[in-house]
Amino acid sequence: MLVKFSLVFFVFLFVGCSENTNEQELEYINVLSVSLDGSSYSSNISEIKVNTSLKISFSKALNPEVFKNSIIISPISGKIDSLVYLNNSTTVEIFLNLEYSTEYNIKINGLIGLNGETIMEPLEIIFTTQEDEIIKSKQPCINVNDCLQSKSFTNPTGTGNFNFFSNYPLYEDKAKWENLEKAIIVIHGASINPDDYFTYLTTSIESMGISDKTILLAPHFKDSPLENDDLYWSSLGYRDGKVSNGNVNISSFEILDLMIERLSNRFFFPVLNEIIITGQSSGGRFVHTYAAGNRSESLFADINFEYIVSESQYFYYPTAERIDQQTNNLYSTTNCSAINIWPYGFQASPSYVADIGKNLFDERFVNRNITYLLGNGSGADNTLNNTNCAAILSGSSRYIRGENIFRYMDLKFSNHKHKKVVAEGISHNGSAIYNSSAFKNLILQLYTN
Repeated sequence: MLVKFSLVFFVFLFVGCSENTNEQELEYINVLSVSLDGSSYSSNISEIKVNTSLKISFSKALNPEVFKNSIIISPISGKIDSLVYLNNSTTVEIFLNLEYSTEYNIKINGLIGLNGETIMEPLEIIFTTQEDEIIKSKQPCINVNDCLQSKSFTNPTGTGNFNFFSNYPLYEDKAKWENLEKAIIVIHGASINPDDYFTYLTTSIESMGISDKTILLAPHFKDSPLENDDLYWSSLGYRDGKVSNGNVNISSFEILDLMIERLSNRFFFPVLNEIIITGQSSGGRFVHTYAAGNRSESLFADINFEYIVSESQYFYYPTAERIDQQTNNLYSTTNCSAINIWPYGFQASPSYVADIGKNLFDERFVNRNITYLLGNGSGADNTLNNTNCAAILSGSSRYIRGENIFRYMDLKFSNHKHKKVVAEGISHNGSAIYNSSAFKNLILQLYTN
């Protein structure tokens, strides 16, 4: 009996020591922190973006080859776009592509350490994504008093607030506009009245039956600040692409680039394929040079850009030649150095444009889709510039100046992409020109091309 007891006791000691040794040899990896959508994770949170990131920090380095396989996402509609390993692979950022209005459960378990360590406790993350705000049937805003929006824009000089009118929210992070195929941006004239131009264009596109697929924007280039952080351009500097006054200096052309950057974002505007930029009078002066100077068109090749210069009296010419109103032919001007100065010529152009260089600017100018919308009415034009020699040499009236720049392009650049449309009987009048049959026919033609 004594021998038998000793043997059992010996076996018990052997097994017990063996099990203790295995526990000591097993290595673990701990979770130190978890953040979701940029904030510390707490259980069962909601309103998480559908394109978000999950960042997890561990006590030891991960094995990238096996870590991805340890992640289980339920339901399977959740996808991993990419994983980025940081801090010598002790931190991983998981970029997720999810569905709207869905509760997700993400589990991580098993051997995930670089040296075979196992996670101390299985990690389970539960959250719900934001509601889907794809609104195909939402009615556009048509009452100008309800359509004012604002956005803070930032550059190296600071941050400033910019106002604009829009018939659909432009900067709504939860909205995905699958119905908006076109964008029209209208630039106001020297009266600084974007609300009027928003109303003119709203009436026009409503009458054409295209408001359900068109986002309409009317930027407000203020000439003085109403609030301390407002962006503004004194002395009509906005129309020439100059930088804003005050503490923040940003080109009016850059402002439009930033708005177009948002329109080109395929997450928010997945089907938008055309942007039409138009301006009346001084707004036309803005559009005529922005057409060649902007950075946007060359960045977004899948979007067609069209520029409509409406009833402007100021036009850019690549050379010092002009049209002789008697012979309708080109001639070289003399005794007017102002014809080479911006916006008639390239000299003294704002830095936004000067950085491009004249050769590239002129090449773009010839090859971009610019339409001159001209009113040939005989009404009074009290704002016509008849004192500056460069303006006088452009033509004897606003209408003739438009005819002359188009004639110049025909004679000087036979391969140009400029067009001309005449609104018969319309004088210098924004409401009349944008509600004319000539303008509406032009828009409908652009929409169907």
